[in-house]
Amino acid sequence: MNSKIFFRIYTLTAILCWLLICGIEYLKFNLHFQVSDTVTRIFLTVFYVLVFLIFKMQVGGKKIGNFNEYLWQVFVVGGSTILVSLLLKLGAYFLNIDQFANSLLWVNIIYHINTALMVVFLANGFYVWKKLILYQKHKLTQSAWSVFELLVLLSAFTNFLNSEIYSFKFLIASLPLTFLGLFLSFNLKWVAFLNYKQKWQSIAIIFLILVITFTYLQQVFVYRLDNTILVNMANNTFTIANFAFLLINCIASFLVLLFHLPTSSVFEQKFGEVMIFQKLSQTISMGDSEDEVYKMLLESSITTVMADAGWLEIVNEKGNYEAFLNREINEFDIFEIKKVLRKNSISIDADPHYIKDVKSYSHADRIQALPYKSIIMIPLTSNNQKLGTLVLLKNVIDGFDKEMVDIIFSFVSQASVALKNFRLVKEALGNERYKEERKIAKEVQKSLFPESLMLNINLEIHAFTKAADEVGGDYYDIYKYSDTKLIVVIGDVSGNGTSAAFNMAQMKGIFHSLVQLGLHADEFMNYANNALSKCLEKTSFITLSIFYIDTENQTIEYARAGHCPALYFSKQTQESSYMQSKGLGLGIIRSKEYFKHIQRCELHYTTGDILVLYTDGIIEAHNKEGEEYGYDRLKSVVHLNHEASTKQMGDAIIADVYQFTETKFLADDYSFFIIRFI
Repeated sequence: MNSKIFFRIYTLTAILCWLLICGIEYLKFNLHFQVSDTVTRIFLTVFYVLVFLIFKMQVGGKKIGNFNEYLWQVFVVGGSTILVSLLLKLGAYFLNIDQFANSLLWVNIIYHINTALMVVFLANGFYVWKKLILYQKHKLTQSAWSVFELLVLLSAFTNFLNSEIYSFKFLIASLPLTFLGLFLSFNLKWVAFLNYKQKWQSIAIIFLILVITFTYLQQVFVYRLDNTILVNMANNTFTIANFAFLLINCIASFLVLLFHLPTSSVFEQKFGEVMIFQKLSQTISMGDSEDEVYKMLLESSITTVMADAGWLEIVNEKGNYEAFLNREINEFDIFEIKKVLRKNSISIDADPHYIKDVKSYSHADRIQALPYKSIIMIPLTSNNQKLGTLVLLKNVIDGFDKEMVDIIFSFVSQASVALKNFRLVKEALGNERYKEERKIAKEVQKSLFPESLMLNINLEIHAFTKAADEVGGDYYDIYKYSDTKLIVVIGDVSGNGTSAAFNMAQMKGIFHSLVQLGLHADEFMNYANNALSKCLEKTSFITLSIFYIDTENQTIEYARAGHCPALYFSKQTQESSYMQSKGLGLGIIRSKEYFKHIQRCELHYTTGDILVLYTDGIIEAHNKEGEEYGYDRLKSVVHLNHEASTKQMGDAIIADVYQFTETKFLADDYSFFIIRFI
């Protein structure tokens, strides 16, 4: 059921409880029908709890523009309830109905009406102050409030204690509420965000709320010594605790507002943090490096909205990564968060997006252990050109308030302009040199792939690779031991562009050095990991699969280091399956412990079997709806084309990927290596 249905159920049940209480009073005082006091206390307790739940839903789901509107709501509800109470008294006075004035039934009915009005006032004030207290909340404040709210609701059951306000039982029940209420009442960060005029308005409204509160308290204590009242509110922990909480908050806010009047410019200064972009512009004009500019942007953004972590992705005109920075979150956790977002069809590269609780999304089990909960994602754009994406995270649910969002949006808007200017200056200074260097890099990388794949008459081989940029990080190679033995390897370097291409060249050198040592597949991976650990950047890693093929004995020995599992088609069974095995990417664990994470496997093949090696650029290619191409589609294409040549099968795979994505320009490098055993 949705919240509206619950709201109606709670409201109708609360009204019914109150009517039953009045009915019991009528049976008791008019018909002298004996009804247990416990029954009345049960209905009264249920009424208290339901009214608070009603206002929790009503106030909690409301978005108000400024803090004074929240305070005004407390005054309006309180003023309305006081007015109804006064009208009842005036009505009785002017009608001069003496037979009711001296009636125990009339006294109790009026008392219960005033009690209901008072509970409505307290519940509204309680949850409005929750909004103010949890403004710019932290985990400790949020946890304290959760405990406090639970204790307040549980205190409604003190109706059954019937203890005097000065009794030991009353004191014990009140102590936890008192300490937590005091702790929460001085969380007044919202005051600093009011300007001079708004502070005076708040002072006036809070004064009126105090008048209403004391008026209700006076009514409560007037009846304290009245023995005709069944449930005396003055001896109820629930009532007194809520009055105390409201009074402490009002008085504390009143005093803090008075003391903050001379510093009313803080609100304007807070929004002035948007002007940090001026420092960014100065950084650019001083000729600092790109890394300094991006570092300045990320750190300023995190500081401005008091985020707990964040990362910045900068892309070039083609949408390829140009820079990546992260603070207080590692690359692996970023990868897991992005995977959850992608599975929920949320792209950080699209429009601005605010997620109040990412852990409530489907497929979020992989990030439950992470502290991050609320996320704001803001694309950096200038003149409709995508420059990158800024992602900020907080460790609490719904941690970014409206003012924070406004600040960071303004800041990012200005920073995007500065970044665009920086890019134009950079392009103007080095455009020709950049083109020449890219051309050279492309030619160098092309020379790293094997010139010929015709190394064994028992194998039909076809390979294909395409970089998302001019150069990429996909790698495949083949090494011939003898006429009957050869080694095939395929890998993927993290990232893309020139840095990935450079790491790919390092991988080729390591491959050709190690294959001559006669190592087994798992030993090769261990030695390769040791070598790469000394030359790869700490943020980089390589996934790899290696296959030792013996055409004489028709065997394949293989190991996988975090790479996509190879697809194997059996001619005999006419079935395709993925060759799963344990393996961790090269460069992730840079110690002797790595060997424990690699598994060596072996299989026998028969004539007509097919081995398809590929990189994740194929299976992770996605369409406009964010759906991935996936393993099943690849398996289906291979199965449909198993009678065709390896070249025809490769063409069919590429055609199917292009048809699925509706583009030939995929976001990542993509390659495959197909072997048919003949």
